[in-house]
Amino acid sequence: MIQFRLKELMAQKERLEQRRITYAVISASTGISPSTLSRMANNSLDLVGLSVIDRLCAFFPCTPGDLLIHLDGATLASRERNLSPEEG
Repeated sequence: MIQFRLKELMAQKERLEQRRITYAVISASTGISPSTLSRMANNSLDLVGLSVIDRLCAFFPCTPGDLLIHLDGATLASRERNLSPEEG
Protein backbone atom coordinates (compact mmCIF):
# COMPACT_ATOMS: atom_id res chain seq x y z
CA MET A 1 0.00 0.00 0.00
CA ILE A 2 1.20 3.50 -0.82
CA GLN A 3 0.73 6.14 1.87
CA PHE A 4 1.25 9.88 1.76
CA ARG A 5 3.44 11.54 4.40
CA LEU A 6 1.74 14.92 4.03
CA LYS A 7 0.99 15.34 7.74
CA GLU A 8 4.60 14.58 8.67
CA LEU A 9 5.93 17.04 6.10
CA MET A 10 3.52 19.71 7.31
CA ALA A 11 4.70 19.22 10.90
CA GLN A 12 8.36 19.42 9.86
CA LYS A 13 7.77 22.63 7.91
CA GLU A 14 5.87 24.12 10.87
CA ARG A 15 8.84 23.44 13.16
CA LEU A 16 11.37 24.82 10.69
CA GLU A 17 9.45 27.97 9.79
CA GLN A 18 7.82 28.56 13.19
CA ARG A 19 4.41 29.10 11.61
CA ARG A 20 1.19 27.15 11.14
CA ILE A 21 1.01 25.22 7.86
CA THR A 22 -2.60 24.49 6.91
CA TYR A 23 -4.19 23.06 3.80
CA ALA A 24 -5.17 26.64 2.91
CA VAL A 25 -1.51 27.76 3.10
CA ILE A 26 -0.39 24.87 0.90
CA SER A 27 -3.29 25.45 -1.50
CA ALA A 28 -2.46 29.15 -1.86
CA SER A 29 1.16 28.32 -2.72
CA THR A 30 0.59 25.28 -4.94
CA GLY A 31 -2.88 25.60 -6.46
CA ILE A 32 -3.83 22.17 -5.09
CA SER A 33 -7.34 22.20 -3.63
CA PRO A 34 -7.67 21.86 0.15
CA SER A 35 -10.01 18.89 -0.34
CA THR A 36 -7.35 17.06 -2.38
CA LEU A 37 -4.76 17.81 0.31
CA SER A 38 -7.11 16.52 3.01
CA ARG A 39 -7.76 13.30 1.10
CA MET A 40 -4.01 12.85 0.61
CA ALA A 41 -3.31 13.42 4.32
CA ASN A 42 -5.97 10.88 5.27
CA ASN A 43 -4.79 8.39 2.63
CA SER A 44 -8.19 8.27 0.94
CA LEU A 45 -6.94 9.38 -2.47
CA ASP A 46 -6.37 6.60 -5.01
CA LEU A 47 -5.04 8.64 -7.91
CA VAL A 48 -2.76 11.66 -7.89
CA GLY A 49 -1.20 13.45 -10.84
CA LEU A 50 2.51 13.94 -11.27
CA SER A 51 1.99 17.69 -11.35
CA VAL A 52 0.50 17.52 -7.83
CA ILE A 53 3.50 15.54 -6.57
CA ASP A 54 5.83 18.01 -8.31
CA ARG A 55 4.16 21.04 -6.71
CA LEU A 56 4.22 19.46 -3.24
CA CYS A 57 7.89 18.55 -3.65
CA ALA A 58 8.63 22.17 -4.56
CA PHE A 59 6.61 23.48 -1.59
CA PHE A 60 8.19 21.27 1.06
CA PRO A 61 11.26 20.98 -0.63
CA CYS A 62 11.49 17.21 -0.82
CA THR A 63 11.65 14.30 -3.23
CA PRO A 64 8.74 12.02 -4.18
CA GLY A 65 10.30 9.39 -1.89
CA ASP A 66 9.88 11.80 1.03
CA LEU A 67 6.22 12.37 0.17
CA LEU A 68 5.19 8.76 -0.50
CA ILE A 69 6.04 5.53 1.27
CA HIS A 70 5.29 1.93 0.40
CA LEU A 71 4.07 -0.32 3.22
CA ASP A 72 3.97 -4.07 2.78
CA GLY A 73 1.28 -6.15 4.45
CA ALA A 74 3.29 -6.92 7.61
CA THR A 75 4.31 -3.29 8.15
CA LEU A 76 0.75 -2.10 7.58
CA ALA A 77 -0.68 -4.65 10.04
CA SER A 78 1.91 -3.62 12.65
CA ARG A 79 1.07 0.08 12.22
CA GLU A 80 -2.65 -0.63 12.55
CA ARG A 81 -2.08 -2.63 15.76
CA ASN A 82 -0.04 0.25 17.21
CA LEU A 83 -2.78 2.75 16.39
CA SER A 84 -5.65 0.77 17.89
CA PRO A 85 -6.65 1.61 21.48
CA GLU A 86 -5.36 -0.70 24.16
CA GLU A 87 -7.82 -3.10 25.70
CA GLY A 88 -8.12 -3.31 29.42
